[in-house]
Amino acid sequence: MTTASSSPSPRGAGLASVLEILRRRRGLAVVPFLFVLAAAASLAIFLPGLWTARAVIMVDRQQVPETMVKSTVTGEIEAQLITLSQAIMSPDRLAAIIQRYDLYPERRAREGMEAAVGRMRRDITLDFAGETDRRRREPRTVLFSVAYSNSDPRVTAAVANELAGLYVAENVRYREQAAAGTAEFLDKQLAELRPRLLEQERRIAAYKEQHLGELPEQKEANLRTLERLQQQLMLAHENNRRANERRQLITQSLSQLDTSVMAPARGADVSPAAALAARLNILRQELAQLQSVYSDKYPDVVAVKEQIRALEARLEEEKAREKKAAAAARGGEGRELRPPPSNPYVASLMSQLDQANVDAKATAEEIANLNRQIAVYQRRLENTPKREQELAVLTRDYETTRELFRSLMAKREEAGIAADLEAVRKGETFRIVEAAAVPERPTGPNRWRLLLIGLVLAVGTSAIAVVLAEQVDTSYRSVDEVRASLPVPVLSTIPKITTERDRARLARQRRWATAAVAVGLLAVIGSSFAVARNNDALVGLLTPAPTPARR
Repeated sequence: MTTASSSPSPRGAGLASVLEILRRRRGLAVVPFLFVLAAAASLAIFLPGLWTARAVIMVDRQQVPETMVKSTVTGEIEAQLITLSQAIMSPDRLAAIIQRYDLYPERRAREGMEAAVGRMRRDITLDFAGETDRRRREPRTVLFSVAYSNSDPRVTAAVANELAGLYVAENVRYREQAAAGTAEFLDKQLAELRPRLLEQERRIAAYKEQHLGELPEQKEANLRTLERLQQQLMLAHENNRRANERRQLITQSLSQLDTSVMAPARGADVSPAAALAARLNILRQELAQLQSVYSDKYPDVVAVKEQIRALEARLEEEKAREKKAAAAARGGEGRELRPPPSNPYVASLMSQLDQANVDAKATAEEIANLNRQIAVYQRRLENTPKREQELAVLTRDYETTRELFRSLMAKREEAGIAADLEAVRKGETFRIVEAAAVPERPTGPNRWRLLLIGLVLAVGTSAIAVVLAEQVDTSYRSVDEVRASLPVPVLSTIPKITTERDRARLARQRRWATAAVAVGLLAVIGSSFAVARNNDALVGLLTPAPTPARR
């Protein structure tokens, strides 16, 4: 069967064919267009608005110059913000905020608190707005913002301000804990290092006590002592030589007395004055020998001179006493005198000989003692290089440990000052420079864009429906289509005959179709309402990420 239409243009070709298809398929094109457009418009209307509130926080640098007090809390501000965010966005804290402001009630009822916490984390945005000098690597202006998005503008502003306050408080707590933790760590290191340092000091002290006198720092003292002992040894040798010479002179004098003074021809005893004169003569000879070697200021020369002066005085006294005794003997009346001691000069020489022997023996013992002391100090000097090497091995670790201990002590003092700095809030602090205000307009979704996208999708859906219908429909609409498809001649065409009954049936079909479309539209609108109602997730997908304001 063919229709009465006889279009001169081929099927699907030209503007007339397109218009003909649209005219013929206008019902099929309108239905998907209305459904898609209704769905898009319903979503644009029923989706809840997304409101975003933002609080701006400034990082105040340390108030005390770092050249005077160096803070122990260092690091990039971005890293500190990440650490603070981990503490602030913990499940416990976010759950407390959610319960306080009754956020995400449906999600909590449907999926639990954990899902609500995850949703809130996605709704919180942290933007760093500091401008950094790349050459100095120090921020000129350090700002960051905390933003929160929700369907209620007042709740959004309140939550954003509470989050900003948490960042300020958490920064104070974090810096105080970090400074105190540094001080505690240094205390622990000092407590571990102190016993090792004391043990090394004890070992060094024990070694020095064991090898006292052979230590490197005693080398100069040992050299000076050895030099002094050698000088004393030379003097002892000289004293020994003089004692031996004196003993030899006294021995010669005794020998001469045996041949002269003690001879029977002389018969008379030697008087005390004669003995003193003999002793004086011996000392003068000894003085002459000393002056031939030493100067007048030499101690032995001075001592002999003193002895000579003393003997001269005694000799004068003895001569005066003998004169008085002779006068008394002449004036006595035949009284007998007590004979003087037998040969006092010999007794004096014997006494001097004993003294010379004692001096010679004492000087010989002194020489032996000095030689022993010299040997001890020479042995100490010989052992000094060995002790120096051994002590270097002991002190090497000790010096390293001591320097480490001093360094830790200095750092501990700095850490204590830094902890006090953080305790009085003079370190790096956060300050809210712009509190979050109730937003005046929502950040999403963009309803006009949704309508435009829905319109484009509706037109596209209608076009696809018409094209598919044309592809499926194999009926002929004109004589030319028949002639082009079949190799048989067309004798005549019969137009479509429409009766009143057909018209009534067509009107009835149109009314049912309109009612069905209306019901379908209502179903689409209801479904869109159910989907869009409180659907924060869909709003978040349809809303672009907020761009922080550059300051």
